[in-house]
Amino acid sequence: MAFLGRTTAGTLAALSVVGIAHAQSSVTLYGIADTAVQYISNVGGHALFQEGNTHSPDIYGLKGVEDLGGGLRTIFDLQGEYLLNNGESLVPGSLFNRKAIVGLQSDSYGTLTFGHQPSFMYDVLTNYQTPFLLGNILSLHVGNLDEVANFYQFNNAVKYVSPTYGGFSAGGEFAFGNVPGAFAEGRNYSLFVQYKNGPLSLAATYANENNRYLELSSFIGLPSLFGTALRQGEGVVANKLVDWGLGATYQFSRVLLHATFTQSRITLTTGQGTANTVDAGANWTFRPDDIIAIGGWVENLDGGNWKTITVSNTYLFSKRTSVYQQVTYQHASGANSFASLTGAGVASGRSTTGVSIGIQHFF
Repeated sequence: MAFLGRTTAGTLAALSVVGIAHAQSSVTLYGIADTAVQYISNVGGHALFQEGNTHSPDIYGLKGVEDLGGGLRTIFDLQGEYLLNNGESLVPGSLFNRKAIVGLQSDSYGTLTFGHQPSFMYDVLTNYQTPFLLGNILSLHVGNLDEVANFYQFNNAVKYVSPTYGGFSAGGEFAFGNVPGAFAEGRNYSLFVQYKNGPLSLAATYANENNRYLELSSFIGLPSLFGTALRQGEGVVANKLVDWGLGATYQFSRVLLHATFTQSRITLTTGQGTANTVDAGANWTFRPDDIIAIGGWVENLDGGNWKTITVSNTYLFSKRTSVYQQVTYQHASGANSFASLTGAGVASGRSTTGVSIGIQHFF
């Protein structure tokens, strides 16, 4: 999964200028090291004290560019996720689980990439949502069905992003299933359109995914979904997942307002239904080195309803290093639903609270 606050995301982008230069080419090693001490009030009926990343995932990557002349460049980006507290890969046996792409980038014609890459639900819409803009893994939407976090990527994908014209940009992505005689099996595609003009930014995204594996058992407080049991430690394969969303931000001098609406339509063998999520919040830069943020969301799915609110403070020692404090509260209601903070686990009852104090460093 990958989401950063606007300030921290900008810092990471700025670090891309650091690299090993070879004439008109460069290769950059980059990443994030993040960890926190956490208290979760209810995980399976017990309080949990743990150390783990909260503000953002721990990632490492290599990116490069070669100038081909005439405004055309070759680019590549290889990005993986690791667990800082034990040194292991997040996905065993996977080196670059988050992204592995190569492609061409043109000033006039846009960017075309090939490989293992996320949908536009993550690339674009996360920039308008509370978990990303506050930088809080515990506040991820239940089930991550609208792909706020980079848990799921398209394999065998071709992605195009246009240049920006008059504030507008757009893109499309298609991922081949690579199954002989069954073109639709494992096939995915996504689309987006975005408008940016001064302090205002708007976006619309869409994703259509076949045979989609859903890691719901650890991230959602429901014992079953549309008649399919959600056993702990196991996920389910949806015949189809269709996501769409709308997002908006407005930047005042020191306050960023943000809001999104997303809908995820899930089709299982045993039934189908939708998850609707409304998300909104504000980030206040009350000093150049200190940011206070508050956000929340409401999600409905298969008779369950989850309301989550989170407050955070981030103090920047430098452009690369910050410390943070966060409090997240969630309440569940509806038939058979339980509270569930991502990265912590399912509670035994309707409510749970998470408190985190941590440090984050970009390299």
